[in-house]
Amino acid sequence: MKFLETGRPQLILDEFRCKRNIKRMTSKANQLNLLFRPHFKTHQSLVIGEWFKEAGVSEITVSSVEMASYFASDGWKDITIAFPSYKGQISALKNLEITTQLRLFINSKEQLSLLSKNLKKPFHVIIEIDPGYGRSGIHYNNSSQINEIINECQKSNQTIFDGFYIHDGRTYQSRNKKEILDHIEPVLHILKNLKGLYPSAQCIMGDTPSCSVLENFESVDVITPGNFVFYDWMQVCIGSCTIDDVALFCHIPIAQQFDNDNKLILHGGAVHLSKDSISSNGAVSYGQAVKYDERQIEIIDNLFIHSLSQEHGIAIGNLNEIKGESLWVCPVHSCLTANLHSHYLTTTGKIIEKRILS
Repeated sequence: MKFLETGRPQLILDEFRCKRNIKRMTSKANQLNLLFRPHFKTHQSLVIGEWFKEAGVSEITVSSVEMASYFASDGWKDITIAFPSYKGQISALKNLEITTQLRLFINSKEQLSLLSKNLKKPFHVIIEIDPGYGRSGIHYNNSSQINEIINECQKSNQTIFDGFYIHDGRTYQSRNKKEILDHIEPVLHILKNLKGLYPSAQCIMGDTPSCSVLENFESVDVITPGNFVFYDWMQVCIGSCTIDDVALFCHIPIAQQFDNDNKLILHGGAVHLSKDSISSNGAVSYGQAVKYDERQIEIIDNLFIHSLSQEHGIAIGNLNEIKGESLWVCPVHSCLTANLHSHYLTTTGKIIEKRILS
């Protein structure tokens, strides 16, 4: 496999593993009678979107109006925008509603009123619930604000109340399957209570660690994970997957090797990998070195990206496994890494284009 004719870092996609991840999560949702609205913010590719269509997926989740427009252009008709609605979205939403059934996050009566006045077609309302994580949404104990939005929905012919959404990022603090289950248990309890109060509401949950390991989703009706399509080093450390499930890698040129210092200087920096990091075995890592093979992926013990600047990366550790002029790196966070590149190069040599941020 020759990927480095340009002498530049390459974002490499393992098509087989990616499609296997899609099939596995789709099958899990079907077996557990869950609606599946995968989050497309991870891959941001029309081609990979087609792989989801082939697996039977018809409803998707995105993180912005612009991303919704990108996928709507390829025929996706049911799109959840998993970001709190605000005034600046309205112009683009007016264009989207012509062809697309919209599901929008509403966190206040004022947001709901603004959208109702400006949109012409009925839209679905999802109330984002803050389970105590503090990112966004209405705190799960704020029943008055929750009831206020639901009551306003019921008064209007233009709004359809879907239910509640929770993304609890605290599962990303886990380091094994048991810790994932422990972290998500309070969220399942909150959703169970909401389902008891509002039996017709959908309960929606979206983090990849939980969706990967849970077998009993209790009151959950819909799952919206995104990272699972590629997985990454963080998910391996969390316990969501194994290294053999990871489908996205950076293939990075080695500029210099210092055997005495167990150090590599790489032409691969923050603009290629992102600056997300994870603490593992007492060290901060910006990416894990691996031996890549289509049949098997192996972790190179004690060799990882130690630091990053814009274009430079420094890897330290065991250089005994280094052969050749490049290093395969499993990124810490595949969503952010993919977002930095204009396309994927598959292990079979195909170029797959993706959304480019304007």
